[in-house]
Amino acid sequence: MIHKLGLLGVFILIACSSNASKQDGMEQQRPLIEISDLYAAGHEQLELALQADPAVGKMLDSNLAATLLINLTIEYEDGEKERVQQSGSFINNGEYILTAGHGFFVDSGKLIDLEAQTISLQKLALNVVSLGYSKDEFSKQDWAILQPVELRRTKSLELLPAGYSGKDVYILGFPGGMGLNDSSRIVHALEMDEGSVYPLAVICERSLTRPGILTPKVGAIPVQGMSGAPILSENGKLIGLFSSISRTRSVAGWHYIFHMSDIPFKTLDSLSIN
Repeated sequence: MIHKLGLLGVFILIACSSNASKQDGMEQQRPLIEISDLYAAGHEQLELALQADPAVGKMLDSNLAATLLINLTIEYEDGEKERVQQSGSFINNGEYILTAGHGFFVDSGKLIDLEAQTISLQKLALNVVSLGYSKDEFSKQDWAILQPVELRRTKSLELLPAGYSGKDVYILGFPGGMGLNDSSRIVHALEMDEGSVYPLAVICERSLTRPGILTPKVGAIPVQGMSGAPILSENGKLIGLFSSISRTRSVAGWHYIFHMSDIPFKTLDSLSIN
């Protein structure tokens, strides 16, 4: 388990790549560093954290199957199509899927396809049930409730009904659409032909004075592809959703929706009844 989850660590925020540049009249070739190499660089760091606290590894491992890669296909007015990737998770015993809402709001395009991919590479066609999103910087509305076209019962995340007072939180998702294959190698999830694709993990610290801000303790993640990724408590309960990232001169902050009370559970309850 430690070997599998060790590679879940992500270590460097920004992938570094460049073309050859000229300096003092001479060409200087700078090596291309693959993004997957940067993720793999976090192996040792997270492995040490899991050795120090094996309960964390057990908790993450038990929630892998509840995490999903969400794919939205957007068609623009000129006919061009774009695939948008997000992360999400099963809730309510697999009856619904929770993810971020901002990817569904496109100014000049329309959503023409929506599907999820499980860690066993099963594809699930989805319907949009309800959306909540606001561009207000201080708003916590950034969520989407989806439902598989063919309903299924499966592993889902347990919701924490009360506020979370702990400091450490854990994120499971697919940054850049990447994940782990069965050999614990970082791959692009859409390029896998067979075998499972496991989400990547990162351990973050929550600001107690500004609970909507996360900073990485073990690893770091780029924002694209992590939208909608579940934020877990130390006990593995769902406490929020990853939403966006902000940067200052010296600090990169991960914003998330805190707490799950920001999601309209009355909506979910009424859907369950219907």
